[in-house]
Amino acid sequence: MPLVPCRACGHQVDTSALACPGCGATDPGRKISRQRRDIIVTLIQLVIVAILLGWGGWYVWNATVPMVKEILARPQAE
Repeated sequence: MPLVPCRACGHQVDTSALACPGCGATDPGRKISRQRRDIIVTLIQLVIVAILLGWGGWYVWNATVPMVKEILARPQAE
């Protein structure tokens, strides 16, 4: 059972401890908290979604604009 310093108070805790006996921080053996990790994961997901939406919009724009221009350039039948 290796001991590591608590990320919040520095008290020596077991890596499998659920809470620090000194300050009560959850997951004291982890380098970052669960909330911070969740925020980082959420931000990465938002960036990926934004990239996919941007690429999708660019693709649709470049696929439909030439078709619309072609339709508008056709002579109208009377």
